[in-house]
Amino acid sequence: MELFYKIYMATKVLLKGFPSQGVGAIDATNQCNLRCKHCYYYTNEPVGQLSINQWIEKFEALKRNGFPFLQCTWTGGEPLLRKELIEIGKEYFRSNTVTTNGTIDLPEWPKVNFYVSIDGTEEYHEDLRGQKDIYKLIKKNVDRSDLKVTLACVITKRNYHCLEELVEEWSKTNVRGIIFDFYTPIQGIEDDLWLDFEIRDKVIDRLIKLKKKYPDFFLLSENILRLMKSKTCHTITQNCLYPKVAFCFDALGNPKKPCMLGPGADCSRCGCVVPFYLVAMRDKRFFLSMKLKALREKILHR
Repeated sequence: MELFYKIYMATKVLLKGFPSQGVGAIDATNQCNLRCKHCYYYTNEPVGQLSINQWIEKFEALKRNGFPFLQCTWTGGEPLLRKELIEIGKEYFRSNTVTTNGTIDLPEWPKVNFYVSIDGTEEYHEDLRGQKDIYKLIKKNVDRSDLKVTLACVITKRNYHCLEELVEEWSKTNVRGIIFDFYTPIQGIEDDLWLDFEIRDKVIDRLIKLKKKYPDFFLLSENILRLMKSKTCHTITQNCLYPKVAFCFDALGNPKKPCMLGPGADCSRCGCVVPFYLVAMRDKRFFLSMKLKALREKILHR
């Protein structure tokens, strides 16, 4: 039934476009067990967080108002510090993704997509995370064939040298693949992490070569990567689709604007892959090929 529903939704989106608030993010918690140098969260940290019962009340109110409950990305803080909330909350949504730093054991949620932050090979990752001896722990926790695990790497001025080594290393594990973002400057965080657009264009060229070398492991399409280049990226980020089609709630259940990065994000230097992904999804041929590939992989995995 789940497979047929995915086919139905893919056809519906293809014909009518993505529904308003069909995708989005919820900050499951305002707590984290790490303090990473490039993390946006603590520049806009809310005081307190909703209880589980309060979240249930909010979800029920949204349901009464016709909220679509299609896809939710559970973020934070470190969302796995509130596994019990996600355990309940994920049942409201058709599809769920949990973004985690990987230092906590992944729960047995085979239908959930786990996105694990790995920002470079061991030396670079631990430098950005500000904590030693966590890289091997993360690999032990996430190198699993029974769960849907994807790596998510934020490219900064400190780690852009090691991308080839990173992809080669992790392509030999059980994780399903890797995606990349570029660091977005946030008010209150040092800007020496941001890659200027000239260097970013060169890094994108390297990523395109990696895509050709590791076509199945490297999950971003060449189309999306080219959209992130300097000649096109400003038009897309200045007219970002995310606030128009997505929802985002902070840990207190309040709307978070303009996106999960919060009001301190410098959109003129945005490196988040989501705006470019949403634009690519408007291309019906790209969207159809992406969905067909996902369905094929799901059938083969079964």
